[in-house]
Amino acid sequence: MADQIEETIRELRSLGHSTDVDPGKVMRRVRAESERRCADGDTGYLGDLGIAVLACHQAEPRAWQYLHAFDHLFRLLVSESGDSDLTQTLRLIAASRAAGHGIEALAAALLAQNRPQAASSAAAEGTGAAGDTFRACLVHELVLREGTVARSPKIVQWAGSEALRSHPLGRLPLALLDVEQGWEKGLGDIVEPDRETVVVAGAQPLWPATDVTTDELSGALSAAVQNWADDSNGEIEARVFELGVPVTPATIATALPALDLECLEPGTIPFRLAVFDISVRVAWWILFHAALDGSAYGRGRYGAYSRLFAWRSLAALAGADEDAGPEEVMALAQRCTWYRFDAGSAWYTHVFWDLGLVAVRPDGRSLAVLAATDTD
Repeated sequence: MADQIEETIRELRSLGHSTDVDPGKVMRRVRAESERRCADGDTGYLGDLGIAVLACHQAEPRAWQYLHAFDHLFRLLVSESGDSDLTQTLRLIAASRAAGHGIEALAAALLAQNRPQAASSAAAEGTGAAGDTFRACLVHELVLREGTVARSPKIVQWAGSEALRSHPLGRLPLALLDVEQGWEKGLGDIVEPDRETVVVAGAQPLWPATDVTTDELSGALSAAVQNWADDSNGEIEARVFELGVPVTPATIATALPALDLECLEPGTIPFRLAVFDISVRVAWWILFHAALDGSAYGRGRYGAYSRLFAWRSLAALAGADEDAGPEEVMALAQRCTWYRFDAGSAWYTHVFWDLGLVAVRPDGRSLAVLAATDTD
């Protein structure tokens, strides 16, 4: 086995040092050999090769081929090696963590999806050097798929430990709230807007409003779509206004383009603004999938962190305190009025990744907007 690994490493290293080597052929050979070994139950080969590839990446961090090979090895190991042996999976997670190539969120999502029995066992018994973040991600990937982990006393016991309570994911409940049920299903098409208007430059008088957005508040509002900007070409506008005149369902389509929002700047071209009444369930679903599905050029944040970021954005939109838990956030969010909007403005790229959400707080005198767009 050692000779084969050394030969594979030589082939991978040659991709950065010779123009006579065909990268496609090399990667196909690496994949074919690893798939054959996995089919034969030789998970030790996958683990050893993965460790060797990570060492090469640390020595040559700009070389593309090592992480490319590692990603294939790891996905193969997690998806195909069965429920009986987690040793090599945990070994590679720990090694990648030590090498600064954290894959905990990805690993937890893949394991919970492909090997649920192994995922439950690891969440209950511990993950060793793979770390608490991996275990926390596992717990909440299982919550998303099973609805609750309350039936596992060991998971519940660990959830009460300082290790999880001090982790950002420790703020999430161990069972899905009603609003989260059906997260894996589509919403269906909304055919007709509840109200619409045409936005024309100079035609909208300013709505009496004060922008009270802070950098901290903007960051919280944007949590669910931050990966659109971090990993891709995304633009985000996240703002909160205190209003001199209350906004009602009858005036929301008039108020929005009068708030001096960049995403609704008409310029010299009129555009159609469509506003839809939505429930808080739909708002949460939109936020969750914005984080989960990712951007044009970036991966999503996987289930556990997408759940966290959806709640963080929802809390900020609803005006909840920073330390409020999901149950408290939901109680406040249900008192808000929620809207989704589509705008033909030049700010939006109109490709696929367009988002517009509005939460009007209970008295109608405070309004939060989250807009995002991305393109390939």
